Amino acid sequence: TSGCSGRLSVAALDLYQALSQADATAASSYLTAGAASEEVREAHREALRDASVALTTAAGEVETPADVELVARLNAHLPGYTGLVESARTFNRLGEPVGATYQRQASTLMRSEMLPDADNLQHNAIDQLNEARDSAVSFPWATVALAAATLAALVWAQLWLSRKTNRVFNLGLLGATAAMIGVAGWLVLVALASASHTDRSHEEGADPLELLAEAQIAAQQARAEESLVLIARGEDGDAEGRYTDQMELLTGENGLLARLNESYGDDPALAGPLAAAEESAGTWSAGHDEVIKLAKDGAYGEAVEMAVGDSDQSLATSFDALDEQLAEATEISADRFVDATGDARRALSGAAAGLAALCLAALVSAAIGVQMRISEYHA
Repeated sequence: TSGCSGRLSVAALDLYQALSQADATAASSYLTAGAASEEVREAHREALRDASVALTTAAGEVETPADVELVARLNAHLPGYTGLVESARTFNRLGEPVGATYQRQASTLMRSEMLPDADNLQHNAIDQLNEARDSAVSFPWATVALAAATLAALVWAQLWLSRKTNRVFNLGLLGATAAMIGVAGWLVLVALASASHTDRSHEEGADPLELLAEAQIAAQQARAEESLVLIARGEDGDAEGRYTDQMELLTGENGLLARLNESYGDDPALAGPLAAAEESAGTWSAGHDEVIKLAKDGAYGEAVEMAVGDSDQSLATSFDALDEQLAEATEISADRFVDATGDARRALSGAAAGLAALCLAALVSAAIGVQMRISEYHA
């Protein structure tokens, strides 16, 4: 169950990020032209491919009826979303303003249906993973208690035999006792080591990964809403409000970037990317105000160029830098997560076979010890 929930969690997170990236690049692509537009379109196609792969992976891992229904709905919506985006591009190339309507419909479908379903799938998978984690880090009290009871029985048997036979030691029972001490000790060490590595995988890997993923998604959604503001040419009054909400979530006083810097700003590996991400987000936010001012003043072409152009001062440059810095921090955290979970698996490797061998040795040794006393009695 832990393996399935872990794979589903990764697939759901990849799906959410890919869908959000597709929404952002589709909106930006609508505004761009020429070579830059082809680069953005390729990024959009890549995001859709990633979403399809993640959705296929998730479909093979879901176990609950609720998750099956979420995957089915996402599978049904994805072709419709793709069709709306392609219609928007076609009409845009023809110079027909109806293309903007199709693009807004595509973004609405993504924002109101697809992303909430992907978010629910991700949280369901995280809940299942946390349950599996709690089970993994829990101490095996029942097994240790059984081993302790077996040890107590062996000690009692030796004392009983000693009184009955006037022999102090029974080599067979001593060997069985030593084997059971080994079982109990191995159980305790394996349980503590596995729990320690599992906790580390969450503290250094899963926890920052979750915040980083939320930050990337918030940035992508803000970028999509920013593009919709320009696409709508003032007709979508809610887009600017949605952009503000996403940026507040990302850069607010208690926003995701602030929480990341507060929790991991002292981490030597993460401090640099996180500080740079906060700076890039600030530059982007300041530039957005200038873009909106240009658009309201009627300089629509200049506003679009500043929003999606490839100059160092464009918002696209700031957004790309933010995305790359968050991706760098994500890669570091992902590597730590993989290392810690690998250490946890290695701590458990061979434990089942080794403990079974020790238990068998204890059983055989005890049987030999009892047979020795029986033979002496008959002799």
